[in-house]
Amino acid sequence: MKRSVAVSLVIMGAASLAACQDEAVDSAVYSSVDECIAGKIYTAEKCETDFRTAVTMHEKVAPAFQSKEDCEAEFGANQCTQPTEQHASGGFPFLPILAGYMIGRTLGGPAAAVPAQPVYRQAGTGAYVNAGGNTVARTTGPVKVSTSSPVAKTPAATTRTMARGGFGSRSMGVSA
Repeated sequence: MKRSVAVSLVIMGAASLAACQDEAVDSAVYSSVDECIAGKIYTAEKCETDFRTAVTMHEKVAPAFQSKEDCEAEFGANQCTQPTEQHASGGFPFLPILAGYMIGRTLGGPAAAVPAQPVYRQAGTGAYVNAGGNTVARTTGPVKVSTSSPVAKTPAATTRTMARGGFGSRSMGVSA
């Protein structure tokens, strides 16, 4: 067998193996603990525990903006606040209001594959996004998440503020 064919087969096999490791995860987005409990997918204890986790994470991972106007351009009027304690970015930037939280688990098993995390409502679309700006869901309730998706990762602490509201190409990171 030619070397190039063998290398191609190895690469194809590795790609196939990686695709097999990607898994759909039953997750959900809720605006409150009561909504989670009423959904009857998760136990009341898990709903409460994961909500507390999301609240604790909120001020550490929420997108941070230099001005209220920049934040409101992304999340809507009256949807941004300033934390009372210093933010991970080093100052007192404006953060979107916590709109809810996401919880999840692996299909057929109790192990959590999607970490509990805060979600925010984007202005205009009304979509729920995580701290990284990735769309999680359009409405509350059950949602499937790929384990290879950035949504399935624990959000990193925000260490910079954004100027000119917006995620992606519309934003500019500014060290605080």
